[in-house]
Amino acid sequence: MKVDNPADLQNSDKVITEVPTQQTDLTAEFDYLIEKIEAANFRNDPFRFIQIENFLSDAHFNEVITATEINRPPATSTENLIEDLQQNGYQVQVFPGCTTSIKKYLKAYNAEEWPVDKELLEGFGLVFRLKHYSTPLLKRLVEFLNTPKFKAALEKKFGIKEPNHIETAFQKYLHAYEISPHPDSRRKAVTYMLNLNTHKDSEKMDIHTHLLKFKPERVYIRDFWKNNKDIERCWVPWHWCESIFETRPNNSISLFAPSNDTLHAVKLNYDHLQYQRTQLYGNLWYNGGKPPYFPSYKDIADNPVDIEGIKKRSGMQKIQRKLDSMVPTSIKYRLIKLMGK
Repeated sequence: MKVDNPADLQNSDKVITEVPTQQTDLTAEFDYLIEKIEAANFRNDPFRFIQIENFLSDAHFNEVITATEINRPPATSTENLIEDLQQNGYQVQVFPGCTTSIKKYLKAYNAEEWPVDKELLEGFGLVFRLKHYSTPLLKRLVEFLNTPKFKAALEKKFGIKEPNHIETAFQKYLHAYEISPHPDSRRKAVTYMLNLNTHKDSEKMDIHTHLLKFKPERVYIRDFWKNNKDIERCWVPWHWCESIFETRPNNSISLFAPSNDTLHAVKLNYDHLQYQRTQLYGNLWYNGGKPPYFPSYKDIADNPVDIEGIKKRSGMQKIQRKLDSMVPTSIKYRLIKLMGK
């Protein structure tokens, strides 16, 4: 299935999954993480963000990256790796830049042929989220990072006033996971990611998030997003942007409040059989609904942007999706078979 419009991959960030039950009676063993965020200074190039190195204490970091769930043994094949992760507490996660079909991923991975819009992407990934814990520290840490007091610390640091909820989880990302430059959905209040890689050379590998800015001829897109809050921000091609910074250090956390200039992207090219890119990934999500209009990069490729055209096409797409949902799957298959003949 060729993905001509990457909306399916992009829209996957609208799915809010269950997070561990929040607790208010945790010990203060992780309170120092809040103190580090409170004390951190903002950087402003290429946009306003925070980068904190050595985020976890040495003791906590070492226990995390040596935990059974995080430090998995080398696998003999991707099929073997997937089975191992599933047997050790991980489940396939709905996530941007990824498929949830193991079958589709393995087909593309083994053939080295990725059916995506080549103007925007080179591949897609498979992400696993840790759901079941055998190491108590991991469970305590992720519970702490979903507590009201950690949420309140992020709200204070980034000036978030609107109602929101928090979601933080351990995740592993397989080869070819890719998200082209994007500023994040308008539904996200804060985005944060903590590198927790087990390989000694992970900082040198091609697995890290890029922070970018628009090239001069594309700055109009930033202004377009700023002036049209009812239109969702979309992914754009890599060559429209310039990479300024990469979040390479292990045990470093990057945090920012998504806005019209917070372009970031990632493209994984590595051997996931030896180890897997691992993060504690989280967001504050606004409780409100999503914007009514969701264009693709093709809709904003020309300056000035055709706003009315975007809204008209979005309306037609909504009607098409509604009609499509009304047709039973069995009838769709019959029609496809007839059209094939």
